[in-house]
Amino acid sequence: MIYEGLAKYYDDLVRDDEATVKWVQFVQKYCQNKKVLELACGSGEISNKLREVGYDILATDFSSSMIECLNHKYPQVKTAVMDMRDFSIDSKFDGVLCFCDSINYLNSLDEVKMMFKSVLSCLNDDGVFLFDMHTIDRLEEFSELYIEEGELDVPYQWTIQSIDDQIHQHFAFFEDDKIIQEQHIQTVFKYEDIKELLNQYGFDTEVFTDFDLVGEQQGEKWFIVARRRAC
Repeated sequence: MIYEGLAKYYDDLVRDDEATVKWVQFVQKYCQNKKVLELACGSGEISNKLREVGYDILATDFSSSMIECLNHKYPQVKTAVMDMRDFSIDSKFDGVLCFCDSINYLNSLDEVKMMFKSVLSCLNDDGVFLFDMHTIDRLEEFSELYIEEGELDVPYQWTIQSIDDQIHQHFAFFEDDKIIQEQHIQTVFKYEDIKELLNQYGFDTEVFTDFDLVGEQQGEKWFIVARRRAC
C-alpha cells in the first residue's frame, strides 16, 4: 500500500510551510463556514493549521501510517482512516477538502464519479467542495526522467516520469539493513472532464491556476471551487 513505507520520511521530503499557508487561505476565502472534512490529509499540516484558525475539521486518509504520524504530531486533530474513493459518513459538512493533487491518485473517471457521489452525500445544501489537481502541463514537465537524490535520516532517491496520461513516481530509502521502496502512479485528468462530472452531480464550478490565477491557465495545479447547486 502506498504511503506506508514513505510515511515516516514524508514531512522531511515534501513539507512546504509556505504552500500550507496558501491552502489555508484558499479554504478561508471559499469556505467561511467552519465544519469541514479533509480527504487524503497526509501528515496533517493543512489539517492542523485549519484547526488553529477555528475550523472544526475531521482529517481522513487511506493510509493508517499517515494517520498515525498525524496523531503523533497533532493529537488535537480529529482523524479517521477512510478511502476517499467510496465512503459513507453520518455527519454533514460545510466543506469537503482534497489537496496536494490527491485526486490524481484515482485511476479513472469512474473512480472520480464514485468520489464525487460520496462527497455530495456528506455536504450540506450550501456546501462547497475544494480540491486541486495536476494540470496537463505536468505531463510535459516530467516527459524526461527527473531524478532527485539526497540525505534525510538516510540516503534516498526520488524519480518522476510521465507515461501517457500518468505520472509515475518511485521512492527509495536506503536504511542500514534494507531498502524501503514505493511506486506511486497518478492519473492526470482534463479539466473539461472533471467539470462535466461535477455538473452532473449538481455542482457549479470555478477554476484557478496555482492558487489564485483566474481560469484554466498554464501552471502546476488547478484549484477547483465546486459549490453544491441549490435545489
